[in-house]
Amino acid sequence: MEKAKVFFNPPTTEKDLKKLPFNVPKDYEEFLLLHNGGLIFNHPEYGGGFELFTIDEILEHRAIPGFDYPDNWFPIAYGYDGCYLIVTDKMVGNGYLYVMDTGYNFEDNMFIGMTFEDWLEKIIIAQGSKFWEWGFIIP
Repeated sequence: MEKAKVFFNPPTTEKDLKKLPFNVPKDYEEFLLLHNGGLIFNHPEYGGGFELFTIDEILEHRAIPGFDYPDNWFPIAYGYDGCYLIVTDKMVGNGYLYVMDTGYNFEDNMFIGMTFEDWLEKIIIAQGSKFWEWGFIIP
C-alpha cells in the first residue's frame, strides 16, 4: 500500500496577498502566510488529491474564459476530476466555502458552511475523501 503525499509551498508575502481583489478570510490568510498553496492526498502513481492554489494561480483560474464566476467568488483549490473549492464573501452556516463540481453552475446549495480551517482539518481526518458528500447538511 502506497501512501498519499502532502506538499506545502513556502509562504506568500503581505505584498502578494494584496494582489487578491477580495478580503481574504483571516484563517485562509494565515494559511497563505504559512503555505502559498500545495498539494494534498496526491498518490505517487495515480495522482489525484487536491491542489491548493498559490495566489497567482487563484488569479489565473478566476480569469479563465467561460467561467463567469459571481462577484467575490474565487477558486482556491482544485481536485477530484473537476471539483473547485471557492472562497466567497457570503457566510452560510459557520463558513464561507463553496464546492463547485464539474458543470460550473453557481448554485447556493453547493455551500458547505465551513471555513478553510474547518475544511482542511476535515479533509485530513477523512483521509482525502469528499466528506462534504456524505449526506449531512451544514445549517
